[in-house]
Amino acid sequence: MNWRLRKQIVYGIIIFLIFFLISFLIFLKIRGPVMATCFDGKKNQGEEGIDCGGPCPPCALKTAQPLKIYPTKYLVYQNSIDIIGLIENPNKNLSLKKLKYYFEIYDFDNFLKASTTLRETTLGSETRKYLLEINYPTPPFTLGEIKLKVIEPKPEDFEEKEKETIPVEAYNEKVVKTDGKWKITLNLFNKSFLPQNIEVIGLVYNQNNDLIGIGQTKVFLQGEEVKEVYISLPNLLIPPAGFEIYLQK
Repeated sequence: MNWRLRKQIVYGIIIFLIFFLISFLIFLKIRGPVMATCFDGKKNQGEEGIDCGGPCPPCALKTAQPLKIYPTKYLVYQNSIDIIGLIENPNKNLSLKKLKYYFEIYDFDNFLKASTTLRETTLGSETRKYLLEINYPTPPFTLGEIKLKVIEPKPEDFEEKEKETIPVEAYNEKVVKTDGKWKITLNLFNKSFLPQNIEVIGLVYNQNNDLIGIGQTKVFLQGEEVKEVYISLPNLLIPPAGFEIYLQK
């Protein structure tokens, strides 16, 4: 290969590389960033505010109030316990599409002895929700406090969404005893045209308004469907003096 041919090849490679680099830069400029840059301090890429909204976490997160966790209650039976926690999202137009939680179980001396399975749920804006652990095996120690623990949600777990009204009505509620077992019976009416998945929780009380039983069931309703359902209750030592029904998603 003579000197002139080698020189032409080198010049050709240089020209090709320059052309390739220019074309690649033009391609990047036209395509834009592959992922949303939600930390560049700029309002871009369809964001509603600086680094928030659109492809980024909701802007309402910047002024969001913390979730409220209420004291956990539990009931002890012969071979199991029922645990009921209550959590509230006080934020308007800011819901959680993913919320992970579990319960910590302490002994009488306030030592952490056990934890329940990590579970996941949703939590609407301006909404309270009961979180239950039903038929948990009775621990081999004297029970002390049980605490509801929530894994800190990530920004992407939130979404801007108005408070959702459950379009289901409960009626004909009553507590009955059949074949020696207590249960709550009721009718549900889906007032909307859309199917609904509903969790029904029943709480029963004694004459002193102390909680003595917890029941739970999940119901699927077609649009405008009426369905009779029942909630099984644990073996109660005394007849219930009152009860409450809660519907939640």
